Amino acid sequence: MSDWHPEFDDDDRPVRTDRRRRMLRVVVLVALAGMLLPLVLSAYGVGHSAADRACAIYATAYHSTASSRVALDLFAEGGPGWLCYAEVGAGDRGVLLGNLGLMPGAPRLIEPGRET
Repeated sequence: MSDWHPEFDDDDRPVRTDRRRRMLRVVVLVALAGMLLPLVLSAYGVGHSAADRACAIYATAYHSTASSRVALDLFAEGGPGWLCYAEVGAGDRGVLLGNLGLMPGAPRLIEPGRET
């Protein structure tokens, strides 16, 4: 089947060269990245601050003088998420307290002797 039709004999249709199509694709990809990048950075910031606060509470419950640190691991054992570490002494590498998930919520501490 041919793309030629008699009603399209005049040359009023737009000329789309390969270079123009490539440029249009690049512009669309840059615009898409410009729209998605702020969303990704915002989600990262919110997740990091929530994990920081939750991990500080868990680290204090682990040891009264412990400091906390979080790290994002996309290939963690329990799935992707923020890993919470408690550091008790100077030079301590930290004790892994748990995986808080990608968007951590408020911590729920369980008292000894109580079941969940």
